[in-house]
Amino acid sequence: MLEETKLGRYDWQPGNGTRYDLLYGKCGDYYMIGWANRQGAGGTFMMFSHFLHYTYLAEKMNVNESDADGILRFLEKMGHDVGYPAHDMISPYMSEPILVVNA
Repeated sequence: MLEETKLGRYDWQPGNGTRYDLLYGKCGDYYMIGWANRQGAGGTFMMFSHFLHYTYLAEKMNVNESDADGILRFLEKMGHDVGYPAHDMISPYMSEPILVVNA
């Protein structure tokens, strides 16, 4: 029997001038994060089960450190433990984050 998978779509704006069209949810014993960075029609995703460091996320999703930081801020908001790059390596966050569920 197939286990139910629940994915949601999120419009995440972490406050550094970027916007992420994210798919996120639980898939069995794992979580999935996907970024539809091809105008919402395609992109990259990864599965994980524990702490995420920015270098691991950047490698697996093929994103730069600034985007890894922005996606990790979303995952932290969702309750996951994450490891960030040094703050002098990323764009400053100038405003409060905005999260729209099922965008």
